[in-house]
Parts: sequence; C-alpha cells; structure tokens
Amino acid sequence: MSREVEEIKSRLDIIELIGQYVKLTPAGANFKACCPFHNEKSPSMMVNREKQIWRCFGCGEGGDAFTFLQKIENIDFPEALKILAQKTGVVLERHDAKEESRKSRLYDLCDLTARYWHKVLLQSSRANEAREYVKRRGLSPESVEYFRLGFAIESWDDLVNFLRKRGFTDEEILEAGLSVRKSSGYGYYDRFRDRLMFPILDLSGRVVGFGGRTLNKDESAKYINSPQTQIYNKSTVLYGFYWAREAIKKADNCILVEGYMDTLPSHQMGVKNVAAISGTALTMEQIKILKRYSNNLSLALDMDAAGQMAASRSIDLALQEEMDVKVITLPHGSKDPGECIKNNPDDWAAAVKAAKPVMQYLFDKEMAGKDLSRPEEKKKIVATLMKQIKKLGSRVEEDYWLKDLAKKLDVSENVLRELSTTTSRETSPNRYVPQQEKPIKPAVITLDEKVFKRILSMVFVAPEYLGEVIETLPAEFSENNELTSLYKTFVMYYNSNKELLEQKNQNTNGSEPDLFDSFNIWVKK
Repeated sequence: MSREVEEIKSRLDIIELIGQYVKLTPAGANFKACCPFHNEKSPSMMVNREKQIWRCFGCGEGGDAFTFLQKIENIDFPEALKILAQKTGVVLERHDAKEESRKSRLYDLCDLTARYWHKVLLQSSRANEAREYVKRRGLSPESVEYFRLGFAIESWDDLVNFLRKRGFTDEEILEAGLSVRKSSGYGYYDRFRDRLMFPILDLSGRVVGFGGRTLNKDESAKYINSPQTQIYNKSTVLYGFYWAREAIKKADNCILVEGYMDTLPSHQMGVKNVAAISGTALTMEQIKILKRYSNNLSLALDMDAAGQMAASRSIDLALQEEMDVKVITLPHGSKDPGECIKNNPDDWAAAVKAAKPVMQYLFDKEMAGKDLSRPEEKKKIVATLMKQIKKLGSRVEEDYWLKDLAKKLDVSENVLRELSTTTSRETSPNRYVPQQEKPIKPAVITLDEKVFKRILSMVFVAPEYLGEVIETLPAEFSENNELTSLYKTFVMYYNSNKELLEQKNQNTNGSEPDLFDSFNIWVKK
C-alpha cells in the first residue's frame, strides 16, 4: 500500500488537483487560494508544488493530496486512493469485493450503468427513436460521446438483470437509485425506462446519478432524476459543472441555466462556462462551490413563471454570498437557452455578452411600462427595489443604486436613505440573513402564495406527484403558517409512503394502487 501511495505522489501534480476545486494564483514559490473549508475573503491557503503539500493559515488545515481530496469530497482514504490512482495511471493491487467500501461499490455500479446505457444509445436498434431525438436537438456525435449520453430501453428489468450478471446485488442497485422495490415487497424494477439518459458527475468526474428525459409524449413526467443516495447529494451537485470548471476559471464567470438540454448545446457551440441546476432549487452549498471558481454568476433561467421564481431565489442566495450577479435576457421568442441556441447560436452568444448587472435588470424590469409621474407607482417601485438594494453586500453599491433610484423616480435621496435605515432596523441585525428567516408580512395575499395554494390543491388530487413537488418546492415558499404546516404534513406522508407513491408513478399497466383515500385520511389526522 505504501508503495502505491508514494508512486501516486510522484506522478501527481498537487497544483493541478487542488486547482480543480479552487482558483489558485501564483504567490512566489507557492500558489494561494481562498480556503474552501472555512469562510474567508482574502486567500490564506498556500500550496507548494515541490513539496506536494498544502496548508491554510486561517483555519490550520493542511496535508497532502490525499488529505485534501478526503476532506473536500468527504470520502475515506481507500476512495481517495482509488480516485488518485485512476488519475495517475497507477495500478492498485486487486482487493476482494467484500472488502471494498460501500460507497466505492456504488460509484462502480453507476459508472458501469452509464457505460451500458451509452452503448445501448449508440448501437441498439431499440434506441432508434432516441438517436433521432438527439439529432433533432442538434447534438453532434462528439457531444453525445463527450457527455456520455445513454438510453434506457422500455423494459421493467433490463438494467436490473444486466447489473445482477455483473455481480451487483439487488440492495446495491436500489441504494444507487437505479431500481424501485415492487409494492408487494418482493423484487425490483428499473427506475428509468424509455428515457434518454444524462449521467450526473461530481467534482471528481465520478458518475453519481442520472437524469432521464422521456421520449413518450403521453408520459406526464418529462424528466425524472435519481433520488438522494449515499453518493449523490443533490444540494452539492450541479449538472455539467465537472466539464465547465476550467472554462469558468478562465472566463471568471459561471453561467447558470436550468436543464440538461440548455447546458449541452451551449458547450457544443463554444460557450463552455455553463452548468445547470437540473430541476431543483439552487442551494447555498452549490453557491459556495461556485465561489471557489469565480465570484461572478450569470443567470439564464427559463422565461416561464417557475424559471423566474428560481431566478429570484438564486439571486438572493448569490447576493448573500456577496457574488457579482448578472442576468441574461433571452431574445424574444426563446423560452430557454436551449431553444435560443437551436434558433440561432449567435443570439445566445450575444445575450451572454449583453448580460445586465442584477440591479440594472431589476430596475428595468420593475419600471417597464410604469407611469413614473404617478406617486402610487413610485411608491410600489420603491417598496420593491429597496428590498433588493438592502441585499447588496457592498455599501458602495448600495449608495450607487440609492442615488440612481432617486434620480430615475425624481424623489429625494434623503427620503430613500431614511427608508433604507428603517428597513434595516425592521430586518435582522445580520444584513445577510436569508430573507425568509425574517419575512416582511404582506398586506395582501401574494402571487407566490396563490401559486403555493394551487400546487397543494393539485397534490390532493394526484398525490403520486408529491416527490417531485417536495424536491423543487422549499417549505419557506409561503409566509402563511397554516399553509406551511399543511405542506410539512405532506412531507411526512411522503416519507412514510415513498415506495407506494413511486409504484403509483411508475406503473403503467392500469393496476396502480389507489392512494387518494389513504392520502386524505393521513392529512386529516
């Protein structure tokens, strides 16, 4: 073992390894970076290429390539050894499968699945429709290969049987999120069927999960994703980020889009600093990972209501971390970046270049079509924009936008500053605390609350979609305590009946279990 470790160290460039996770800059004989293990604004972590070591003089952490990888990926030494052996081409001694860590087995299982589905897409006659779809969407064979796209055929047990023959157990396949236990409690069936498959990679390039797009027009769930697993933490992974990291560092900017088919066409046309949130709400953990590579974030989310709500939440999180945020406005007629690129790739490149600073975007959006001579209109605009200005992490920026707002509305700057001070006193003493922790109660019902009520009403009728709702809808979505309490009841029901709900959602033979009565009985308890 010690021989293998030393051989890996002799072949490994620690600057290259750590540079995959943080932005390193030369500092004499060393390289420096902001430490990813604690919050800091000035770099205090030093990395020495000659000695192959790193140390943070802020928090005291340090070590070699193995300790860095273990800490940042939250893995044990055997996993780190295996990853670095693959990176350096060192062949490890074979170990009995029973002695391998559980997580390592899941990584192997997901990698094999990705390779199998990729081969099916390229070679199987049952993937003809999928290949035609890929061609219609304008993806080149090179992109299909590079992003390892695959196809899950329309079968209840094709993947399960394939993996069993390769030595994986039913429990391992289930733990990897690739199968679902039958409602009878005996046996398993494939989670993904008749879908174009997108492997999801972590920062080390390991396959940890999948997203699947249906090719069946009658299928209600257009996309389904792997569930949370031991190796797939949805709050820390962004689709495409592994492939975008170097481009993000080079451009000093990350473009965040909403889905798989927004990410791939952008990379294909040369705009490669793009990653996707893939149907889930952006998290603070993801924002902090983004900050390791660049402090600049450009948002290009869908133009529909859901996309705009996701953009608003993303802006708030990024501003809390004092990131410089811009908003990309798509040309008229394009609902998302994928469609924009398909219509005219030059339009996408131009939209990225013309991205507006977030406050300029919010000012333009709020004032568009308003009669700025009417006092009541000015009052509404001030109420909305003052909340956004207070989220800025810089006093200099806050001062600039207060002056700009006063000028545009022809109101006294002193009045706005007085309102700003009042707003500060009414909110938390910590100016960067998420807004939902100290909400300002609206005088009337908000649009968000109406949407929240509508979604909860729909779940009463179709409880099998609870899983998708819980994945994408944060509990803080509503300021109404009764609605929040009801929503938490939904979550409790889902956690207690997850397998039954998945069976309902996956089964297409007309014999699904009736959940409506059981769901309503639960809620009324």
